[in-house]
Amino acid sequence: MTRYPPLSFSRSRLTRALTLAALAATLASCDKDDWGPDALRGGKTSKVQSTLKRGQEQYSMYCAGCHGETGDGAGPAARFLEPKPRDFRKGRVKFAGVPAGTLPHDEDLLRTINSGLTGTSMPSWRLVAEEDKLAIVAYIKTFSEVWQKEAPGPTIQIKSDPWRKKPEKGIAEGERVYHGLAACSSCHPAYVKKPDIAEAMKAYDIPVTGFRENLYGAIEKESEWGAPIMPPDFLINRTKSATKKEDLVRVIAAGVGGTAMPEWGATLTNQQLWGLAYYVEWLIQKRDTPEGDAMKKALVDQAEFTIPPPPPPAPPPPADTAAPSANPSAVPSAAPSVNPTATPKGK
Repeated sequence: MTRYPPLSFSRSRLTRALTLAALAATLASCDKDDWGPDALRGGKTSKVQSTLKRGQEQYSMYCAGCHGETGDGAGPAARFLEPKPRDFRKGRVKFAGVPAGTLPHDEDLLRTINSGLTGTSMPSWRLVAEEDKLAIVAYIKTFSEVWQKEAPGPTIQIKSDPWRKKPEKGIAEGERVYHGLAACSSCHPAYVKKPDIAEAMKAYDIPVTGFRENLYGAIEKESEWGAPIMPPDFLINRTKSATKKEDLVRVIAAGVGGTAMPEWGATLTNQQLWGLAYYVEWLIQKRDTPEGDAMKKALVDQAEFTIPPPPPPAPPPPADTAAPSANPSAVPSAAPSVNPTATPKGK
């Protein structure tokens, strides 16, 4: 795929000269049928090339200030931002409807452009013309050769919501899975008291050997994005890419690329996936509310809890008390006969 040189923010003569030289070299390498004067005059340029050129212009207008002219995530504003803008040269993103770490589809990139990422400098660009956003997506894909070498990952298939008619049961299922099977509280905070965590683990035959420090706070985790990442506390922090269960279930199933958040779609059942989505949505709705504050206080003020000892091991099966015969085929000898009328010796 032909790469276009980025449009520069600098107005210096040297920068303009380098930009014009690079642009001239790129145009010289293009097919004359696409970019020759006659073709340009006749409006016969390739649709793909036209889309990329439009994408370059729109990217420079809306994106390069943060993501950089070359897509390296180091635009002029990047040094003031935290978290840092995405480096598109990696060909990977955090949030997509594919297994974490695989190449996203165009609709995944478009979803983020439309919705933005809450709590970051990435705003929603929903009001930008659809054609311009699609052109930006096409242009972003020229920053890395991975788009030409790999196919996008398989789209995570989300089955229908099994808790739609009984949401309270979905929340209860999610609470059990969160604190038991999925062990979400190993990174995110726990949201129930220790005896309830022990019961949740017991439901999945997971032994309770102890609780981590700061159980009701998040634990910072390493990432592949150049800086550690703090998992959100759903009662305090805003979630970046999803707040509704319909979006949360996708994030839970696909995982978050380059972070400790794994892909759960291949591990949990549909009921468990949707249960987690219901439970996390329920927690998010408690953020910045008196009910959420009361939950936090109750967890901090809970009584001391002693982990019950494990049950004693089951006794071994009873051993066979009959002495085995040395020769199983031998016939036992007859017992000596006794004469009840005989007089014992010495009498």
